[in-house]
Amino acid sequence: MGLSAEAFASLVDVNVADIQAWDTGTQDAPSSLLVRCARALALTVDELLDGELAKAAMPGLFLRATAHEGKLDDVLKLSDDLALFVETARTIERLQRGSSGGRPALPEPPAELWCGVAEAPYKADELGTWLRDRLGITSLHIPSMRDIFERLGITIVWARQEEMSPLVDGASLLSPRPTALVHLIEGPSCWWRTRMTLAHELCHLLCDFTDEHRNLALVSPTSTGDAEAPLGTRAAGGRPWELFKSFPWLEQRASAFASHFLVPDDALRVVLSGQDPVSEIAVTAVCSAFGVGRITAVSRIKHVFGLGEDLRRQMLRRPHVERHPAEHPDLPPTRCGVREGVLLDEVAGALSEGRIDRVEAHRLLDLALTEWLPEHPWLSDEKRKPLRSVEEDVRAIVGVRLARALRVGHHPANVTRSDAGWRVSIVDRSGEPVGEQQLSFNLEAERANPSA
Repeated sequence: MGLSAEAFASLVDVNVADIQAWDTGTQDAPSSLLVRCARALALTVDELLDGELAKAAMPGLFLRATAHEGKLDDVLKLSDDLALFVETARTIERLQRGSSGGRPALPEPPAELWCGVAEAPYKADELGTWLRDRLGITSLHIPSMRDIFERLGITIVWARQEEMSPLVDGASLLSPRPTALVHLIEGPSCWWRTRMTLAHELCHLLCDFTDEHRNLALVSPTSTGDAEAPLGTRAAGGRPWELFKSFPWLEQRASAFASHFLVPDDALRVVLSGQDPVSEIAVTAVCSAFGVGRITAVSRIKHVFGLGEDLRRQMLRRPHVERHPAEHPDLPPTRCGVREGVLLDEVAGALSEGRIDRVEAHRLLDLALTEWLPEHPWLSDEKRKPLRSVEEDVRAIVGVRLARALRVGHHPANVTRSDAGWRVSIVDRSGEPVGEQQLSFNLEAERANPSA
C-alpha cells in the first residue's frame, strides 16, 4: 500500500507490533479487526482481503500527507468522518451501477482558472464568473445550490449534526462518482450555511482532483475566518489545517470561490447602491439578496468596499437579528443522515427489486440483524422486519463461546433479561441444566470477545 506500519497502525488504531505480525503471517488478524481495518480504509472486507487498496481514498490521503509535508495528526482528527463519507459514497455508486441514464460530465475550467494563483483571491472571482456564465446564470443571486448539483449529476450526502465531529464542515469525492458531503453543524434550518458548503465543495470537485489524485477524497474543516484573506493572516482564521502541503491554499481558494460565486462583486454593488456599506441595513440586504450568512456578507462587503479587518470584526460583533426566511430551496431533505438519505433510498430500491437481500440491506445500513430497517415508502413491514430476535443473537454468541471452550454437548437454552444484562442457561444433550452465562446489553462488545 505504501504506508509505513506506524502510519497504518495510527489509521486503524491498533498496535504496530500487531500490524507487523499480520504482515509476516506470524499472527492472524481477528475478524473484528478486519472489519475495523476495512472501515478505516472505506473498503469492504472482501476488497481488503483481495488487496484492492488502489480503490482506497483513505491510504491515498495518508500517503499524500506523509509525502507532501502534511501533518499526520491533522489527518487522524478527521479520518473517521472522512472514511464514513467515502464508504457511503462508494456504496451508493455500487448500488446505482448499471442504472439507466448516464451522468453529465462536470464542466472543465480553463487552465489558468483551474490552477489559480498564490495571492488572494486566487482567481476564485474569475472562476466564479466563468461558472455562472457556463451554467447560464444571469440573476444576481443563485436560486438553489441543490438544483445546480442535481443538474451537474453530483450526489449530496447529508450528515446530521450529531453524526460527525464539529471539526468537519464538508467533504468531496470525484471517483467513482462526484459526491459531496454536507455536515449540518448548526442544524438543518441553517440553509445559508449549506449553500456555502455546497459552493465550497463544488470548487474542489471542479479544480482539485487531478489525474494523479483522482481517487482521493478531500475533507473541508470548519472555519469562521475571512474566505478571501491571505493565508496565514489573522483575518483568515486560526492555524490552517495541513493535511498536505498545498491543502491550506486549496481550502482558502474554495472558500473564496464560494463567496464570489454566491455574491459577485458587481451584483453586490448593485444591491448596496446608495447605502452605507458599514450599516447593519446593508449587511441584512446582502444576506437577503444572496442567501448567505452574516460572516460571508460582511467579508464580501469588506473586500468590495475596501474596509479594514478591524472594522470587519466590529461589524460581526455588533448586536443584530437574523432575518433569514424559514423556507428555502436549499433546505436539506426532511429525511437526512449519512445512512438515512440517498443511501437508504438506494438500499430500499435494490431490496425491493431483489438486487440485494435483507442481510445485505442490514449490513449496508450498519444495522444489527435484530433491528428493523428504517421506514421507507418502498419497503413493506415484511421487508423491514428483523431477521432474528435479540434472544437468538444472544444464544449465537454464547454458542460460539461454548464451542471455543470445547464444551462438547453443551448448548445455550433459555434467555432471560435481568437488570445487569442477559442470562443464558446452559443445558446438555438431555436438556438438563449444567450452568449459566451472563452477557451485558452491549452485544457488539460481547461478540468481539468470543472467549469471555
